[in-house]
Amino acid sequence: MLTTQQISKFKPSTFKAVKDATQPKIHTTKIEPMAFNDEEQLLFDDVAKLLFEQQLQCTQLAQAEQIQQQFLSKMPAKTDSQIGEFDLDEWCIYWNYRHQSLEYYVGKYGIFYTHVDHHGVEHKVEFKTII
Repeated sequence: MLTTQQISKFKPSTFKAVKDATQPKIHTTKIEPMAFNDEEQLLFDDVAKLLFEQQLQCTQLAQAEQIQQQFLSKMPAKTDSQIGEFDLDEWCIYWNYRHQSLEYYVGKYGIFYTHVDHHGVEHKVEFKTII
């Protein structure tokens, strides 16, 4: 075995740098946050606009799934949706994609649409009817 003094006599180019085999190799990977797909956000807003333009005024809970699927099929694939039932025969359909949402609410005093677009702006329409 060579002593430290003997090793220091050799030229530095004689030995290659060797990492200690017992030390784990550390790889740093930077993970970028997933960028929102502007095209999909605009698609969600366009489908919400379609609901507002159609002025759908269905009050029958039995048709909720049909309405839900009619619009969900046009939305981005990662859109979530649910149907909620409440007291007094009130119900709603709720769709959301990232920070955007669309709600079709049937209540005692009418039908209400609420949409939060990709800018965070809330849009509302109400059709006052007594159910």
